[in-house]
Amino acid sequence: MSDLPPGLAGVIREAAPLTERFTEAGYRLFFVGGVVRDHLLGRARTENDLDATTDARPPATKELVRDLAEAVWTQGERFGTIGCTVNGQIYEITTHRAEAYDAASRKPVVSFGDRIEDDLARRDFTINAIAVDLVDGTLVDPHHGRDDLAARVLRTPLDPEVSFSEDPLRMLRAARFHAGYGLVPTAELTVAISSLLDRMAIVSAERIRDELQKLLLIDAPARGFRLLADTGLLGRVLPELADLTADDAAERGGLASAVANDAAARWAALLAPSGISAGQLGSLKFSGALTRDIVWFAAAFDWARSPGERTPSSPAVRRLAAMVPNGRELGDLFDWIEAIRRPLGLEGDDVAAFRRAHADLLAMEPDLVDPAALLTGEAVCAILGISPGREVGVAMKWLRDLRIEEGRIEQSAAADRLVKWWSERDHENG
Repeated sequence: MSDLPPGLAGVIREAAPLTERFTEAGYRLFFVGGVVRDHLLGRARTENDLDATTDARPPATKELVRDLAEAVWTQGERFGTIGCTVNGQIYEITTHRAEAYDAASRKPVVSFGDRIEDDLARRDFTINAIAVDLVDGTLVDPHHGRDDLAARVLRTPLDPEVSFSEDPLRMLRAARFHAGYGLVPTAELTVAISSLLDRMAIVSAERIRDELQKLLLIDAPARGFRLLADTGLLGRVLPELADLTADDAAERGGLASAVANDAAARWAALLAPSGISAGQLGSLKFSGALTRDIVWFAAAFDWARSPGERTPSSPAVRRLAAMVPNGRELGDLFDWIEAIRRPLGLEGDDVAAFRRAHADLLAMEPDLVDPAALLTGEAVCAILGISPGREVGVAMKWLRDLRIEEGRIEQSAAADRLVKWWSERDHENG
């Protein structure tokens, strides 16, 4: 292991109990993919799990780790993967395999193999097709991925048309590795993407969403979005952005990287300039909470590009506070607006003024985040002489609006205002 980076040699030593168990049973075990790639680059890893591959079949793997691991999970067993935790470290151990996608199917057809070389040939890119033997630390690199890392080249182990046709999501991954690792795609790779756009039809919306989000959350995704636009893939996976030029797409990526490393904040920065609605977000199968947060940020885009047009009146601050989603703070929105303005070259002190006004108002109205009702539903029924039903809801909404406009009001005063409004409403309705 003398020629391995110290960090990689260290994780190999920590995996010794696993290695010994597989070796004693006559199997081989290798680290593969990101753990090898990132250590060869000297990059810090943020992922907690380590990917390994073996010639043991899933039932054998499960039996080998059963009494060694603190936990074992088998959700990926039909695809050859057994997960486990050994001495606090998470491992995903996958049987050597060759994957292919049926032309009309979204599901991989898995066949297990016995050779690490065959397994590596089916990986997405050469930089991820490097394995290290956990017994002696030997690198297995039949496709010269280490050389490609050094040369900053992005290519596939097989012909890119074969690789991308088998799993079209790899075309999206190419954008992430281009942006996140500074790897330059080969000409053959980019041509293959442009020629295989229709293959994205077999990829589920959830997988597309997750891969796009990974791209969004890297430090500088701009180059990735430029590649997506250059190849035509951006319009295929996000039709709302189909009209963006490569420069425009890179600018959107830059706008996303300017805001906090937060999924909702970055999606909003990417999509808000195109006026994306909650309905359009549905095509990417976002969760309800993420959709809500994206829409919340995106609704402030017009404010972000119009500095100085809003004044921090108490009603304005209360309205903003009333719209903050659960789990968020108004400060998150203020931060987003200021971050959006920086790459757009916009300046203004209105957000700072809103921050001060919000702090001052919160000191006077501690329930600003979740204001107490001026009157209960039962009180409304008694005051107006009505029964529970839709009309009570109408009255309660009016009271909530009154609370936002005027702040706290004594119950007696709120009751008088309610009676007056109700009588005027009845008169207007004939």
